[in-house]
Amino acid sequence: MRGTPTVRIRRDALRELRSRSRMTQEDVAAALGTSRAAVSTWETTGKFPRPATLRNLAFLFGVPAFALIEADALTLRVLRMVAGLRQRDIADRLGVRASTYCDVERGRRTLPRRWIPILSRAFGVPSEIINNLPGSPVHKGGYSTE
Repeated sequence: MRGTPTVRIRRDALRELRSRSRMTQEDVAAALGTSRAAVSTWETTGKFPRPATLRNLAFLFGVPAFALIEADALTLRVLRMVAGLRQRDIADRLGVRASTYCDVERGRRTLPRRWIPILSRAFGVPSEIINNLPGSPVHKGGYSTE
């Protein structure tokens, strides 16, 4: 895949969750072990926190991390980033070399159908989301031989 999609925090969702939880930015910062300024930055600019912090933020509010992000384009790379995983981590789960997974993530190879349930579990998203990504068997109309 050419170009890198921009990934941001859904500022409105974060503010709403914090407000519903009756938490201040200081409360959220203390719960995550970060600064109030960091929480303010996420809410005002949408800057993407570290994946581990995003997971902790999602856990704090009882929502999937996926619900807290927005991206210009949904890709395997974006899903992997949100899950806080490396290409090597995904390749190990798939039982393939990291370079093989990298080729699929970058769009040089078609996403094998048999990977869809594994990626769905790894990224914590429904299979339909993986199926609708560019390069999936559904989009390309063909299937990888892998």
